[in-house]
Parts: sequence; C-alpha cells; structure tokens
Amino acid sequence: MSTPGLEERLRAAEQRLRELEQESRPQRTDTHATEQTLKRANATLKQQASGRERELEASIARLAETEQRFHLLVDAVTDYAIFMLDAHGIVSSWNRGAERIKGYAPEEIVGQHFSRFYTEEDRVAGVPAKALSTAALTGKFEAEGWRVRKGGKRFWASVIINAVHDAEGHLVGFAKVTRDLTERRNAEEQLRQAQKMEAVGQLTGGVAHDFNNMLQVIMGNINLLQRRLAKRDPDAVALADSAQRGAERAALLVHRLLAFSRRQALEPRPVSVNTLISGMSDMLRRTLGEGVLVETVLAAGLWPIFVDPNQLENSLLNLAINARDAMPNGGKLTIEAANVFLDEEYARGADIPPGQYVGIFVSDNGVGMTRDVVAQAFDPFFTTKGMGQGTGLGLSQVYGFVRQSDGHVRIYSEPGSGTSVKVYLPRHAGDAGVEAPSVPAAPPRGRGEVILAVEDDADVRRFTVQLLRDLGYTVLEAADGREALRALDLHPEIRLLFTDVGLPGGMNGRQLADKAKRGRPDLKVLFTSGYARNAMVHHGRLDPGVELIGKPFTFPALAAKIRAMLDAG
Repeated sequence: MSTPGLEERLRAAEQRLRELEQESRPQRTDTHATEQTLKRANATLKQQASGRERELEASIARLAETEQRFHLLVDAVTDYAIFMLDAHGIVSSWNRGAERIKGYAPEEIVGQHFSRFYTEEDRVAGVPAKALSTAALTGKFEAEGWRVRKGGKRFWASVIINAVHDAEGHLVGFAKVTRDLTERRNAEEQLRQAQKMEAVGQLTGGVAHDFNNMLQVIMGNINLLQRRLAKRDPDAVALADSAQRGAERAALLVHRLLAFSRRQALEPRPVSVNTLISGMSDMLRRTLGEGVLVETVLAAGLWPIFVDPNQLENSLLNLAINARDAMPNGGKLTIEAANVFLDEEYARGADIPPGQYVGIFVSDNGVGMTRDVVAQAFDPFFTTKGMGQGTGLGLSQVYGFVRQSDGHVRIYSEPGSGTSVKVYLPRHAGDAGVEAPSVPAAPPRGRGEVILAVEDDADVRRFTVQLLRDLGYTVLEAADGREALRALDLHPEIRLLFTDVGLPGGMNGRQLADKAKRGRPDLKVLFTSGYARNAMVHHGRLDPGVELIGKPFTFPALAAKIRAMLDAG
C-alpha cells in the first residue's frame, strides 16, 4: 500500500509536467513564426540592399560617364589652353588646346611648374607666384601679358586662374585658362599705326605744299646767291652755305613725315639689291667714320625687287647712322641680303601676303634697345638721343617707305646685345634694270632750248625762271593753265613744259599737260610739287610715264632731270 504523501507528490509532478508541456508548445510555435518573420525581413533587406547597390553602381557609372564627357569636351577645345595646377603650381592635367598654344605634349609638361610659361623678366619679378597668391586669396586672377611657347617664342596671352577648393573649403589647386591673343593684338596695333599715319599724313599734307614752296624760295635763292658770291666773298659764301644746310634739314623733315605716312611720290623700278648695296659701301664708310667696320654679305642669285632706289638708299643710310649712334665706342655694322620665303603665319602677323621676298638685314653690335623702346622705335619724333641730336624721324621714314613698297620691317634687339633691323621687300618677277646714273658734279647745261615755266607763286616762279636761264635755257613763264595754253599756241618752239601740279583757275598741272599734249604729242612735260598726292600719285606711286621733281629741288637735280628728258629722243 502506497504512502499517501508519495502519491500526491507524483500526481502533482504529473500535473506540473502537463502544465510545462502546455506552456512549451505555444513557445515553440512563436519561435518558428519569429524565424519566418526574420527570414522574410532579411530577404527584404537583401532585396533593398541589392536595389541600392544597383542604384549606387548606376550613379557611379553615370558620374564616370559625365566625367569622361567633361574630359573629352575639355580635351577637344583647341582655341584655349585649359589645364589644372595643384596647390603649389605644378601642372596636373593638359588639354589639346594647351598643347597647340604652348607647344608641349602632356608627357613633357605634366609634373612641371607652370612658371616656365612666363618670360624671364616676369619670373624675376615674381609674377607667377603673385598670380597664384591672388587667385588663392580672391578666388580668381585675370591678366594679359607676354607668355613663352616651347622653344622660347613669345605670344600675347589672356590668362584666367581660378582657385579650386574641396568640400571642407581647403585649397586643392587651380584651374587655368589661357587664350592666344597675338593676332588680335597685332591687328589692333596695325589699326593704331594706320590711324597714326593717317593723322600725321593729313597734318603733313596740309602744310607740305605751302611749306615746300617757301623752302623752294629760300633754298633756290640761297643757291643762286652761292653761285654769284663764289669768286667774290668767301665769308659770304660760308654764311650762304650754312643757311642752305639749315633749309635742307627743314626740307628733309617734311620729306620724312610724308614718307612715314606713305604719302611721298615713289618712282619704283626694278633694282638689284646687290648692286645698290655695293655702290653704297664707300659712302657708308665715309659717313660712319673709321670707328665703324662695315661688312656686306651679298647672296648669289639674289632676286630683283621693284622699289624706288633713291628711297631705298636713304633708308639704308638712316639705318646705318642709327647703328653708328648705338656704337659710341665703335663697332661692326653688317648689311646682309638674302632670298627668303615668308610663310602664312609670319605674313599674317606682318600684314603682307606670304611668298618670296628679298631680305635686307642691317645689324650692329651696339648697346641694343629695351622691348619698350623697340615698340616705339618707328613712331615719328620718338628718339632716345639727347636734345638736338636727332629728329626721331629716321626710322619712321624707313617704316613708311617699306610699307608703301608693300614690304615689312621689324626690329630685333636686346640691351647689350646689339640690334638687327630686318627689311623684307617683294620679289620682282622681271629682271633687274640698269641703275640710274648718279647726278654729275657739274650740272649739265642747256643749249638754248625753250622751256615754259608755269607756277602760280610769284616768288617761286621768279626763282625758277632765273635758275633755268642760268642753266642756259630760253625761258617763258605763265601763272596759270590758261595763260600757259596761250603761250604754247604762240610759241611752237617750246620743247618742255615745266609746271607746278597745283594751279589756280580750275585747271591743275595734270589737266594742263593733257590738253597741251593733244596738240603737241612730242612735248616733254616735267611736273613739280610740294605735295602731289592726288593729281598724279596713286597708291603711293607716280602714274606711268609721269616725270616729277619734288619741291624743294636743287640746282644740280633740276639740271640733270631736264637735260635727261630733252636728250631722251
């Protein structure tokens, strides 16, 4: 028989087991549900993460594509140099425009400091560092100035430097854009030069006629006085000589102003540069003195040119005198001539057609010029010489003559390294002509031939008539065109008409000559003028067949001109 206490305890234990079983059965069911929920949540999270990953990958791909397009766009730009610098100015990227403008391939320049694009003067002055510091401080630096291509050639550039910062605002580098403005600057300079020449030309043309007429009276009468005093009063002759030199200098000033503004009357013809330079050698040595060694370097097979030989001689003489003044302690002057071909790039900058030219190079080993002086050297009245030592018109005359002859002239110089002036004149398609003979020391005289002198200025006419009579000619005179035509009708013995271009009464000298030659085709006509731009000078050159002697003319020059015309058939 069991113990009551034990049975009770067993029943109680069984009851507890059933309770525990009952309690545990719902718990297993909840754990399973939770597991399923977790699995579903995990699947959802994985799905969402996969979607986000795909979106991220797509964003990265789009960003990479955008960046690639940006780089392609920047690299495709060739009119601008676009490149990046790090915070210290080291080049870190390089587009094709930079390669074209500056001349460096990417592998040559990436990793190099950007200061190599600046001139030596700018580097010494600290310009590159100032540009970066300004951009870092204000966010942007902008300027124009000379920059240097690979090989050392300079170009005029517009430069913009922008500072680049990261998200926290820290400076990480610079974006730099450079544009080549050399052609624009050259065009602007050519426009300024043309405007300057036009202004000087208008001023000079306005006074040249009257001023040269006055100089003609002064110089002509001094010349006549010299001839009459030659054997009577040596002291008076010396005074007259001094007055004559002063008047000649005044005439030269007007001539040079007209030359600078391209308003002189040129008489071009085929010229052999070798012959012309060789013929000037002795004169140059006498003019420059013993302290200057003159060396000429001439080329075999040199092409002919078509220019006014007298003006070319004057230009070379001006250049030689300038060179002498740049060598106060003596030195060497070299005049070289050569055939050259000017390509499109050079010709475009010089505002001339590309093609074949004859180069004449005048070089010295003197003190040289700074870049600022070179830039102003061709300006009229600009001079670095002391007061009374120069007019500042020598180089401007050279410039005007060369440009009027369809050529180009450029100065190359550095302080302490001498100067080279390079003149380029177009090749002439034909052969070089025979050089005109120089004016003889003794003026050729007339043989009693009858000349009609037409001049409205009474003082100039009086001098001209007297001069021609002193030369041995029979002279008739007239004050205007109508009076001259009457004289021609009454005197068929007139061999030569010597007329001023500017005449009153509605008939200028050219119109007078045209009417006279209708009835007298064999009549010789010699024009004179202080400024004959419009009547018979077109495009800076005398019309074909026109004979002209400019005022103020000298006794020997007029004598030689008239004698040559009368003797020519």
